[in-house]
Parts: sequence; C-alpha cells; structure tokens
Amino acid sequence: MISARAVAGVLPGLAPATYARDHACFETRSDQRRLIADHLVTVLADRRIGPISMLSVGCGDGALDARLAATLADVLPTRPVRYVGIDPYAGSAAAFVAALSDLDRESLETQVHVATFDEAPVAGPFDVITFVHSMYYVPRVAETLRAAFDLLGPGGELIVVNAPRGVLNALVGVLAPPLEGHRQWFSDDVVAGFAEAGQQLEEIVTLEGRLDLAVASDAVLDFTVQARLTPELRPLVRAYLHAVSVPDASGEMRVPHPVDVFCVKRSDL
Repeated sequence: MISARAVAGVLPGLAPATYARDHACFETRSDQRRLIADHLVTVLADRRIGPISMLSVGCGDGALDARLAATLADVLPTRPVRYVGIDPYAGSAAAFVAALSDLDRESLETQVHVATFDEAPVAGPFDVITFVHSMYYVPRVAETLRAAFDLLGPGGELIVVNAPRGVLNALVGVLAPPLEGHRQWFSDDVVAGFAEAGQQLEEIVTLEGRLDLAVASDAVLDFTVQARLTPELRPLVRAYLHAVSVPDASGEMRVPHPVDVFCVKRSDL
C-alpha cells in the first residue's frame, strides 16, 4: 500500500462542505460514539451542585453534546447550564444549536462560535471543557492544552477524547495529507502534550469500540483514512481493513476502533 501511495502522490484532503455529512455516516457504522456518551454521562452526573458551564471544542452537529446537556439539565432541573460549542464549520455549528434547542430546557443556555479554538472569543471560567475527536487538528497540542486549562475554574475538568494510532489510524498516518503543516495527532501525542504543558493526567480510560466497514461507501472509506482515495488505492484499503478485522461478541467481523479518554483537573484555587 505504501508503494501505491507513493505512486499516487499526495492525496487530496476531505472537503469541508461534505465533512460533516461523511462524519455522520461514518459514526453510524461504529459503536464508539455510544461508548463515549455513556462514559461522559457518568462523569458529568457527579456534578450536582450549583450552575455549570460547559465548553465543547469541535462540537460538530451536537449529537453527543445534546445527550450530555440533557444529563446536566436533568440532574437538577432548575440548575442553570451554560453550554458553549466551537466548530469551524457553519453547518455543524447550526446543527449543534438546533440539537440543544430541541431539548427544550429553560435552564439551558446555548452559544456557539464558528471558529477554531484559538480564534473563538470564549471567556471562562468553565467547569468542563471537552475535546472529543478534535485534538487531531490543532496546530500545537501542548499550547492548546495550556490555553484550555487556563479557561477552567476551580475544580474544573479538561477532558480529551482521542484515538490511538492502532491498526485503523495506521492508514491515516500513511494516506492522509498534512493539516496546515502538521500531521494528525494521536494519543501518544496527547500524552506528550500534557507532559509538555506540565499537567498531571488522571487515569487514562480506553473504550474498545468496533467499526463495521465491510460494505462501507467510498465516502465513508475516505473519511476513515482522512483523504480522497484513488481508484487504485480503494481495493488495497478495503483488503487491509478486512485483514485487520476481528470477530465481535456476535461473531461479526469488525475493525478495532478504540478511543482514549484523558482527563486533568484544576484544583480548587
């Protein structure tokens, strides 16, 4: 595959106009989003006292954040919840607002910024800041972690959900084009970033997801490798994915789709 990639040259990146759509299709083929939601709901359910302020960096269409916002609003229905999203795509940002508005919670205040994290005019303090599958794209991991940590209030939590390299993201490493001068960052880069930022990690939790790519469309396959594949590369990628698939509990063949959850907490000041 590497030799075929060399012949193909640098592949085009994913188009912003279709990124959100292809991402949504990709998510329907994985159980990972459910695992992430279940885990984060457990974390947030412990925050039962006083108003709460959330910042979701790379909020996307709000499918995950709507569940988290509902959990926060339902724990104490009269508690004010401020939920702020950041996403560089206007369509995703609008979908985020719509998803949270559909919750119809009077205590929930929603804001969104169409921007990157370093450009968004957000003001803390926040009780919880999440980067769910968005740390891959930042220019510098440690700098981003420092900036996010500075937005936390006393007792606040910074949660980063990021994929390890693994058998699936080995494809990204080989096939995906650079992102504004850097490659995508994976879990080992996040660990190094926390260390460089001088932030003490809590326990790292790995959620063992599974991904069904047996009959995935070309668009989903492209999203999987974060590049627009050539006709010559597609069968090679499909053959590789078949080779690394393992049986799930029902015996169906799935690609391992793990994700790591990192957390740092700001002590009371």
